[in-house]
Amino acid sequence: MEKKSLDYIMDNLPERMVKALQKARGAFEDRVTEIVLRTERPLCIYESNRLFFITENGYLSDSVLTGDMITVGASEMKDTVLRLCDYSVYAYQHEINSGYITIGGGVRVGLCGQAVMSDGRVSNVRNISSLCFRIARDVKGCADSLLSKIDPLKGVLICGAPGSGKTTMIRDVARQLSYRCRVSVADERCELSACSRGEMGFGLGLCDIFAGYPKGIAAHQAIRSMAPQVIVCDELGDQSDVEMLSYSLRCGVSFIATVHASSMHDLRNRVITKDLINTGAFRYIVFMNADAPGRIDRIYEMCDSHG
Repeated sequence: MEKKSLDYIMDNLPERMVKALQKARGAFEDRVTEIVLRTERPLCIYESNRLFFITENGYLSDSVLTGDMITVGASEMKDTVLRLCDYSVYAYQHEINSGYITIGGGVRVGLCGQAVMSDGRVSNVRNISSLCFRIARDVKGCADSLLSKIDPLKGVLICGAPGSGKTTMIRDVARQLSYRCRVSVADERCELSACSRGEMGFGLGLCDIFAGYPKGIAAHQAIRSMAPQVIVCDELGDQSDVEMLSYSLRCGVSFIATVHASSMHDLRNRVITKDLINTGAFRYIVFMNADAPGRIDRIYEMCDSHG
């Protein structure tokens, strides 16, 4: 039987949590978006707009039942972190410092704790107190409607709130587009390919995948070595991304990317996102539906874009 995202999560959890989740998985697996562990707090199961807790017996509740909820012990948190790192925290130091670890099935595990700073940068994270397992979903064909309405070679920026389906959408765009032209994927957080321990969890067709590379370095290397017509990446958001887009445009390469933004007003009134648009890299601005994850709300065509 093929493993699912929840199976990869449970591979890293304490046995008593696994037993409870196995009993209840039929009631939440199709809708769960995140499972969150917090030290000395109840284990939380999030759907798009709801929060559930779980008892030792696998009973789900939307309110805290004092004394019955599974609460995450400090030793269980430490053990879970070690499992996520294959018992070698040092080997995962870069990921930990960046605030996440990617495991099988495309699951990204966000973490927070006490930062250790060095020269203005995070050099370590100690006393990790929260782990957020974000469920990744691969929906083949979800980009059919979008691709029927746009020319992806002209540049596409997919916008939306966290959990709106941006990553799922851009993954399917990259996969389908790879059979029509040369596509490189700058997969900095390994969410698009679900690359973990050298294995790709999601098929990306004929894409050339730069897994774990910072986006700017991936774009430069892709252009030099793979001659892409399109570069696909997730979560633009800082000044270096503006520079990356400008460089890629000068080299004749189009971009398909995502960004956190809920409206055109939001996009145009934040400094970085305004600069991203002003590069001229995106002919199409696509907004995901915040109330219906995976669905497109609106498509804008920017007549002054490149090409």
